Formats: sequence, C-alpha cells, structure tokens
Amino acid sequence: MAFEIVWTERAIIGYEEVVTYLKTHWTDHEVGNYVRETQEFLTLLSDYPYLLQKTSKYKNVHRGPLNKLTIITYRVKISKNQIEIINIRDARRKPR
Repeated sequence: MAFEIVWTERAIIGYEEVVTYLKTHWTDHEVGNYVRETQEFLTLLSDYPYLLQKTSKYKNVHRGPLNKLTIITYRVKISKNQIEIINIRDARRKPR
C-alpha cells in the first residue's frame, strides 16, 4: 500500500529555492527534467518508504540524495500511513 506524501513548509521553501536557482541558471528543458525526476522519486518513495538511509539521530527519519543536485530528508509516519517531507536542499549547500 502506497504512503501519502505530505510536505512541511520548510520542504516547500527548500524545493522552491532549488527550482528558482535552476530557472535562473539552466534551461527550461533542464528545469522540467528536474521537476519530473523529483515526481518520479516521490512516487517511488511512496511505494518504498525505507528507500534511503535512516538517520541515527532521529526516530523514523531518513536522508539521502533525491538526485545528484538535491538532498531530501523525510519522516515515515507508520500510524498515519504518511511520509512527511521535512526538507529538500541543494546538495552543494551546507545544512542549517
């Protein structure tokens, strides 16, 4: 059974920052590829919530590369059958 994907405000802002950067520095075709690749990853994640490595610091939190440009952090909420996207950030930026 597929998990529902929900986004935190922080994740939405992070994703929008990445897309805005790409729109400024890349072509529309490449931006479209990035958006499509992200959607495909989230579909896969919905079916396989333990796809990425679990963090040692927080319970049920996983982090890893969404692709070579971005890092995704998410929490698996088993009781709600949800995956909460906590953050998406550029892989070249240092975490907060």
